[in-house]
Amino acid sequence: MSANPYAIYRFAGKAALVSGGASGIGRATAIRLAAEGAHVFIADLNKEMADQAVAEIRAAGGSAARVDVDLADDASVEGCARAVAEEVSALHILVNNAAILRQGRIEDGGWIENWEIETRIGLRGWVMMTQLLLPLLKREGGAIVNLSSEGGYLGRPGMWVYDAIKAGVVSTTKTMAQEFTKYGIRVNAVAPGWIVTEMHFAGDPDPAARKKELEETPISSCLMQRRAAPEEVAGAIAFLLSDDASYITGTTLHVDGGRVGMNLGHLGILE
Repeated sequence: MSANPYAIYRFAGKAALVSGGASGIGRATAIRLAAEGAHVFIADLNKEMADQAVAEIRAAGGSAARVDVDLADDASVEGCARAVAEEVSALHILVNNAAILRQGRIEDGGWIENWEIETRIGLRGWVMMTQLLLPLLKREGGAIVNLSSEGGYLGRPGMWVYDAIKAGVVSTTKTMAQEFTKYGIRVNAVAPGWIVTEMHFAGDPDPAARKKELEETPISSCLMQRRAAPEEVAGAIAFLLSDDASYITGTTLHVDGGRVGMNLGHLGILE
């Protein structure tokens, strides 16, 4: 690649897969990994947005390919793993990022219809993806980052299914770290705070205006008084995937402007 803004190629010669890589944190992560030399598989259900991400990476001189996957469908997950195995002899990086959020309060039972689809995508699907890609990861060793959330630590009204899943991500990350260390594979998690992604503005009548509003409006629920850009989370993910984090495994890195670390929820100022 040319014009690498990071001046280093920590992932040169490495193959990476990012689930949910077509948008948001996943897209920013795919772009960051490619900028540092990785060949990136963007695994997503949204073919159009995945193709756009691939085109953006290639236009910058990077290497990327789209691979279709629906994490709610076991056959699709199996097909994704087969497609990757046909293209590369080893996988060095796996970012389990894809998830969905649907709200519903416990009291009114609004969560019941969300349980199956949220857990299949947000927990079961990516664990299966990891299992099926493990033979490729074992070939040369590597690193995995799973995406948790501040919600897995704080809990929020109307989001108990999503937040329970994200707490499960933390536990599963620890289990994977213990099971995979003998293969030379490190496993960590990242727990983002409020990041300005399509999840928060794409459905608005004026997405661009809503995005700008979110980016510019101060918030009181974290020490840094602002929401983050996806690229800020991507930087943390890239660190954990790199040799710079060679002695880190089984941990969760909070990228939330100090929201969880300072336990602000107990101060009663959560938004």
